[in-house]
Amino acid sequence: MERIQFAEEQIRRYSRHIILQDIGSTGVKKLIGSTIGIVGAGGLGCPVVQMLAAAGIGHLKIIDGDNVELSNLPRQPLHFTTDVGRKKVDSILEKIIALNSEIQVEIFPEYLTKANAIKFLQGCDYVVDASDNFATKFLINDVCIHLGIPFNIAGVVQWMGQILSVDPGKTTCYRCIFHTISSGDESMSCSAAGFINTVPSFAGILQANEAIKSIVGLHQKFTNGLFTFDLRENSFDFIPIKQNPECAACSHPEIPFYKTENYNVDLDQCNIQ
Repeated sequence: MERIQFAEEQIRRYSRHIILQDIGSTGVKKLIGSTIGIVGAGGLGCPVVQMLAAAGIGHLKIIDGDNVELSNLPRQPLHFTTDVGRKKVDSILEKIIALNSEIQVEIFPEYLTKANAIKFLQGCDYVVDASDNFATKFLINDVCIHLGIPFNIAGVVQWMGQILSVDPGKTTCYRCIFHTISSGDESMSCSAAGFINTVPSFAGILQANEAIKSIVGLHQKFTNGLFTFDLRENSFDFIPIKQNPECAACSHPEIPFYKTENYNVDLDQCNIQ
């Protein structure tokens, strides 16, 4: 049996993970050797990136074209008042380096599009959707299905949120559930409906947890249905949803469906975070 070697500082840093039966030294080695892509550096992205960096994910790729705004600060805790006006990826990189300088962090100050999605997502062992619009969520779903990359998608509004984890070719995908891109109800956008700052942090931590479980070989619990929560009522539910055998994305994953789909929806009209 191969003996796993860690530097003394790594043993001290990850000691609680190493002694955890479900993780152990083998799991920590997998985390250190993994690459995870995070799409979005805002309300969901901040807790996702913070938890994954702290867990020792060896290579994080973060893409987001937004700048930090004052209204972001209550729900995006890796951005500080002094960061207002900066690119979110620059701000988040600074905090992650301070948290764990051992890991590699790549930042992309742009939005995920059909033109750059393959370049960004290819090579990832796992992808976390922390975006704020339906078009990007569908794009992540369709490209990850085609590339065979496990991923999860979340959305939040007011006191509520929902999360779906996907193991391509084996479980229900985002398009199985929602079928086509829709601009949705403008009254339920972040700017119109708002949400309490604990909601995206709660969802983001669960997203990071699903990613960690996937990397170390544990079963993700939010597959084949939607995990939903309401933090106002402290209610939690899981809605089982069967895989659609005629799904445009996952019924024929070998076909690059994303090449023919139109993702050019007005992002402001479908913002839910």
